Amino acid sequence: MIVYAVDVGTTNIKVALFDERLRRLALTQAPVTYDREGARVEFNPQRLFDLIVELMQGCSDQYGDTARHDAVIALTGQAESLVLRNGAGDPVRPGISWLDARATAEAVELTEEFGSAQAFAITGEPEASATWPAAKLRWLARHDPDALDQARAVLMVKDDIIFRLTGLKAGEVTTRGFTYLYDVPGQRYWPEMLDFCAVRTETLPVIVGAGQNVGPVVAEVLDRLPAAASYRVNTGALDHFCAMVGTGSYEFGMASESAGTVLSLSMLARGWTFDPARRVSFHAGLRPGEILLFTGADSGGVVLDWFRDTALGGMRYEELEDLLQSRRSTDAPIFLPYLTGVNPPDYSVCAKGAFLGIELKHDQADLAHAVEEGIAHLLRRNIEYLAPDGDVTEIVSTGGGAASPYWSQLKADVCGVQVLVPREQEATCRGAAVLALVEHGALGRLSDAALLNQPEVVTYRPGKTDAAAARYRLFETYLARLYPGAN
Repeated sequence: MIVYAVDVGTTNIKVALFDERLRRLALTQAPVTYDREGARVEFNPQRLFDLIVELMQGCSDQYGDTARHDAVIALTGQAESLVLRNGAGDPVRPGISWLDARATAEAVELTEEFGSAQAFAITGEPEASATWPAAKLRWLARHDPDALDQARAVLMVKDDIIFRLTGLKAGEVTTRGFTYLYDVPGQRYWPEMLDFCAVRTETLPVIVGAGQNVGPVVAEVLDRLPAAASYRVNTGALDHFCAMVGTGSYEFGMASESAGTVLSLSMLARGWTFDPARRVSFHAGLRPGEILLFTGADSGGVVLDWFRDTALGGMRYEELEDLLQSRRSTDAPIFLPYLTGVNPPDYSVCAKGAFLGIELKHDQADLAHAVEEGIAHLLRRNIEYLAPDGDVTEIVSTGGGAASPYWSQLKADVCGVQVLVPREQEATCRGAAVLALVEHGALGRLSDAALLNQPEVVTYRPGKTDAAAARYRLFETYLARLYPGAN
């Protein structure tokens, strides 16, 4: 058996080929193209599917021995991007990316109609947003009603790939909470929201579990795929949650950090009950009855990129690492990394970025340290908000920022817990493959993946905890004084 793990990312599509021992046999990737104009961000669903087929063929060419194997296509990736298809199975309009911001006014209408508190308790999302398919569908009802009338399948992007491969309308459960149409505690679509967005229930996909086989590949697509003894399609899970499986952090007490452009955190909740005062997004887990907590701060790696470009003349990451390692700054300014304004857990619309305590003696190394430390402080704030009882004992860090030993050690010091960095660049694809192997029976449970070709892990243990705690208290003091509305 072999597994084509397909990661339908926002920027890139990746396909990784694995065997039953979780050995990665091949990897291909290519960028996603969009049609952009102002707030409009659309894509061609056919071109996206063709790209996946092309990348699968590239993996087969790299490996060169796929024809004798039974194959599974396991899907992961983004959630919210939207595709509408008619009764013949053809798109009725271009796909709408989650990046598309045209439904801002409609998101406000959702809040006015249902209230943030009620919608949060049902959907698991603290706020309505133009990102969610619900807002986009209300926008379509107003601006492109013919498309909505023609639609016989209202699908998110991963649902659409499943539909193209199998002919079935199946929506994997961990992505439903990112629609604003789904009742997470009730495990069903939210009828009142569907009515408000003019969406007919019969157009929505049937909800299926994470990591489930949904069927064989239809004949017209089978002819285009690399040679194999047979093909099945597996639902996989959301990319963030697959990454948890791929790094071994789908365990209680472990927080999974994606240190990319956006700082995002996922954690398996223990004994979860809904608390309206804690504005943490909650979602169906990979196994029945489980809840996954998820939060994301826009002021993540993008803030460091801003500083490199504006203050360091576009300095390469490797040069920045050498600069920081050579100085080991201990008296840097405090930096508030709120360059994007609203960030959890504070959600302060007035918050801005700021250097505080800056003196003539400070140079670019001190400021660079302050920026990385400021994002680490934001990480700690979110971890403490995600797990106020101190349940987090380890942080597993992936993404571009995790490649920096200096920054990873800084996070360990600031947060006071171990930071683990797996040397696995394709953790999301690995996690999707694990789900497929569990469903196939090649693995008994998710944790058994640790026994198979487990990637090397670099561990950063906290040190200088007293000094780090003092600087974190100073960070909180500055934040509260400058922006009293912050939590």
